[in-house]
Amino acid sequence: ALGALGVVWGIATRSQMVLLDGAYAVVGIVLSWLLLRASSIAERGPTEKYPYGFQAATPAAVGIQGFVLLATLLYAMYEAVLSIRSGGSDVTAGWAIAYGVVVTVASVAFTRWITRAAGASDVLIAESSAWRLATWRGVGMVVGFAILALLEGSGWSDAAPYVDPVMVLVSCAALVGSPIAMVRGTLVELLEGAPADHVLDPIVAALDEVRAEYGFDEPELFVAKVGPKLYVEVAAAADARTTIVDEQAARDRLHQLLEPVPYDIWLTLELRPRSVEGP
Repeated sequence: ALGALGVVWGIATRSQMVLLDGAYAVVGIVLSWLLLRASSIAERGPTEKYPYGFQAATPAAVGIQGFVLLATLLYAMYEAVLSIRSGGSDVTAGWAIAYGVVVTVASVAFTRWITRAAGASDVLIAESSAWRLATWRGVGMVVGFAILALLEGSGWSDAAPYVDPVMVLVSCAALVGSPIAMVRGTLVELLEGAPADHVLDPIVAALDEVRAEYGFDEPELFVAKVGPKLYVEVAAAADARTTIVDEQAARDRLHQLLEPVPYDIWLTLELRPRSVEGP
């Protein structure tokens, strides 16, 4: 509804900024559907053809979302530059301010709702970030169009036609960081790069506890996050008298300590002999 409202309102008020906001929302709806579809696919579980499941669908969808949003912003910036070069645009400030107020109020409500429900869901975290950005766009429109209204009745009226395209450039510059971060995060996950510290820290703490309990050396730790799936591989040297039963007990204990981590843990723990003592 907000997206359709923005497109219609932007055409009616001849505002590139309002049109950008509406188009951005419409694109967001399509991408939200893509994220939901990816989340559904990720929950199917392993199959014979895909023994590791479909969890990579979620970061892939987030990356596509970031790329499309980035392209939308770049195109809007291009159109704004053309508008400035052609003398700006004639915008009805009052109606544009009203639209900004509607968007701000709706975005604040949805941001609070989705943030409370997000938990550790990458899909909902991405959605809450999008609504938070929509809130700031709404606030920016209210302020910008208020400045436009003041300019129209002052000695600076010649600058008024440039307010709308300049707002588009400022908004795009402010928003571009989010889709870039989404694309970068997707590349890190799909290439199985190291996860963020808030993911890694509880794993290190749990491993330190298990290491002290079972007496193996400083381990090699490999962690990669792919959507809701978290690979944790541990390799360490232990006393040569350590048995398979001891190794399994250490693995079970580590898995137990990692249960509060809100991801699907794929854990591997391998102990090798430190040295051989005696005959």
